[in-house]
Amino acid sequence: MSLSEKAGAALEALGLTKAEVRAYVALIEKGTMTASEISRAARIPYSKVYEALEALHVKGWIEEQHSRPILYTAKSPNTAIEEMNSRYEAERKEKEQLALKELTGIYENKGEQERPEIWILRGTGQILSQLRSLVLDCRNEMLIALPTALAPYAEEIVALLMALKEKGVKIEMLTGDDLDKDALALLSTVADVRKRNTLYGGGVIADSKQVMLLLGGGETEGSALAIWADHVGLAGFAKDYFQMLWNSEETRRK
Repeated sequence: MSLSEKAGAALEALGLTKAEVRAYVALIEKGTMTASEISRAARIPYSKVYEALEALHVKGWIEEQHSRPILYTAKSPNTAIEEMNSRYEAERKEKEQLALKELTGIYENKGEQERPEIWILRGTGQILSQLRSLVLDCRNEMLIALPTALAPYAEEIVALLMALKEKGVKIEMLTGDDLDKDALALLSTVADVRKRNTLYGGGVIADSKQVMLLLGGGETEGSALAIWADHVGLAGFAKDYFQMLWNSEETRRK
């Protein structure tokens, strides 16, 4: 009985070569044979038959009897395919574990390769709301560059920062010379405040992890604009710039 073209193609898809398919079919048709008998029955060149038989043995489709000459016997199709599936499953799991181990290592050490969240904040309301979130998350240090435009909100800012002060969080604040004296005195109750002749923009850095950059506006409720990000690299850069200004000769204690 000859094998259909579709069945032959299916066996090839399972990893057998054409020669291996012909050798296996000959063995299940005619029973145990020697290599030379298989070569004739399957019409495989004698120089190629041993290669096909060895491959079938390794893949679990046939058995070898260590006689002289060696005899080959086909395993039942069910047994052969079950053993092949078991072997493939074991190999697949081994490859999965290898890939998983290395990929997990890369993922856990992704650091700055991780895509950070970035939000655009519009209006003083959104900015103060995000400042409230930063206060809740902050544990060790908060650095603030407060532009004069936000001075009218000093009382609200102090109310938020009071919770940090009570937790023992270090709060440092830079302001401009033109900040109202009453606002300055109020802010000094919760933060170590220093003044500069000129303060370009503003921002908040929490625990060197989160940063909110004030891009301008604030003269009216909806004109203020800011960017918030949980990008450690950006927060670190902002902190370095803040500390440069904090320690500058142009910066003075209030």
